[in-house]
Amino acid sequence: MSMGDKVTNLWKRASDEGENRDEIPWHLKYGSRTLGTFAGIVNLFTGVWNGLGLIFLNTDCLFGGIIQLLLGILLIALEAPFLCVFIDYMQKVSDVAENKPYWTRAILYAGVSLIPILLCFGPSTLIASALVFCTGLLYGLMSVGKKAPAEQMKTTASTLEP
Repeated sequence: MSMGDKVTNLWKRASDEGENRDEIPWHLKYGSRTLGTFAGIVNLFTGVWNGLGLIFLNTDCLFGGIIQLLLGILLIALEAPFLCVFIDYMQKVSDVAENKPYWTRAILYAGVSLIPILLCFGPSTLIASALVFCTGLLYGLMSVGKKAPAEQMKTTASTLEP
């Protein structure tokens, strides 16, 4: 497979069909990917920033910075694998994640984003983790799916009344 085929295949993924992937608006699909990519890049920078605190003998945020670095790599691998196109196994990791339902990413991102905050509470950690948490919220919204039409909601509500 050539490099152009790999890149083309990666861009097509956000529109693949799945559980309710047909019903998801395009701005949510691409918005969540964009926010996840941005969150990954921000986490890489803040992880390095927190890790550099070791130079000044500040070891409080070292583990939080390491986790932020790992979280940034994970986000970039899952949300923007075209940035890791030269690493062959990243394609496989991304393929596995693409076949999972949206709620798995929602739980993963929302859960993992809390760990750096608990280890090192600061403005940079808070902003970076909030971006990851918001990405998880977007995936949670996408897993819920489309809202029912008004008539169907009225008939369902009227049958539930005592």
